[in-house]
Amino acid sequence: MRTRHTGTDVLEPVHLALAEGRYEAALALLEGAALRHGSRAAGGRYWLHLAACYALYGSDGLEGGVPALRAAIAADPNLGDDPLYQALYWEFEAYRGGAASDVKRGLRTASTSLPPIAAYHVAAALLTVGSAKGALRRLEALDPATLPTYLAWRHASLVGQANEELEEWAKAADAYAAAAAAAPVSEREPERLAYASCLLELGRAGEVLAALADVDEGALDDADRATMRYVEGRAHLDAGNPNHALALFLEARALDDEAAPGFSLAYATGQALVALQRYDAAVAALSEAIEAAPADHRAFAQHEAAIALLESERFDEAEALLEAVVSDPQYPHRGEALADLADVRLRVGDFDVAQAHAEQALELGATAPACLVLGGLAFEYFHLDEAVRWYEQALAASQTGDPSWVAAHQMLADVHAQRGEQAAARVLVHAAAALEHTEVGSEWRIPLERHVAWARALLGGHDRVLN
Repeated sequence: MRTRHTGTDVLEPVHLALAEGRYEAALALLEGAALRHGSRAAGGRYWLHLAACYALYGSDGLEGGVPALRAAIAADPNLGDDPLYQALYWEFEAYRGGAASDVKRGLRTASTSLPPIAAYHVAAALLTVGSAKGALRRLEALDPATLPTYLAWRHASLVGQANEELEEWAKAADAYAAAAAAAPVSEREPERLAYASCLLELGRAGEVLAALADVDEGALDDADRATMRYVEGRAHLDAGNPNHALALFLEARALDDEAAPGFSLAYATGQALVALQRYDAAVAALSEAIEAAPADHRAFAQHEAAIALLESERFDEAEALLEAVVSDPQYPHRGEALADLADVRLRVGDFDVAQAHAEQALELGATAPACLVLGGLAFEYFHLDEAVRWYEQALAASQTGDPSWVAAHQMLADVHAQRGEQAAARVLVHAAAALEHTEVGSEWRIPLERHVAWARALLGGHDRVLN
């Protein structure tokens, strides 16, 4: 006698296979059950769950998922009112690139008390069309304990993605850590990579490198490996290792050498090259970043490129970019850009305009860079006391070791050297502090070493005048 299987009988091994990451086995079980089941209603239910399995692949699941969903409604037209059918219909529409307004409108009638699996797919659809807040509301209302195991960890991953979209990096990191801990081995590494990416945004470079050390790179595809190189490179750049960072960025690009680099990779490459004082190469990389930048990121790349042009003494090009940056009302560093614009005018000898821009930058809160320019203007007129006041103000507004702090010490050493032997102790203090943070290849290195040697000779080989 033939044994009659219930829907639960089939779904239990399907859910077990999915929890273990055996997707092909789960798909085969459901497709077999759908094809051989005598009841149209039961067959429709199997086709529906088969479509839900394909939805786990995202846009890659469209080819198998859409036909399965159509087979479900053909087998049982009543499924059109089923919450899971509706959720999957709009999820696939989202993966096809449907208008966000259409998808959200289609899901708007969905109750907040949906069956758990349907609620999960509604959240996935909302996240796909950019409604991170709406997705997060659905996810927070859904108890992951009510989901089958294969969706419980994915629930945490979606929470991470939604928080990442909202730039809630700490919450996103916690969610990705939970997803990585619960995911099957075959799905774990992308979650770990996403966790490391969030730590990067939190400025925790050391933890980023530790997290990446746990990632099994062999389990990643080329796109994720490129992301891993980028994240690792950014962590090294933040930690002050631009050479290593640049090597990693170039590896990331090589993983897909036929495609133009995206904004983030081109921008980070440009930053590394600026740090290495390879300004022409930096301008080329940052030009790619400007070309690829979304509107709200373009000014960042333009500003970085302007700095490289400024250091290359390509003043006209730098000025044109800085004027574009300053005109962007949404750019959060307009004060710093104005200070750089003032620096351009200072270097070309247009002192009145330089002063006006620097004073505007000071009003906008860019204290350190604006004071450096105002100090430079005072120094040009040999107003040494005024120059010292501006440079000391720049020093007070800076963090130890940052570029403005180093520049203020460099200039204070120069100014005090103009005062002669009585200022030797102060020359030594500022020159030694600047040297500690000045690269060997910097044009400042030799002048600072001469300041130190001169001052120490006057001080009898000591760092201060002995009583």
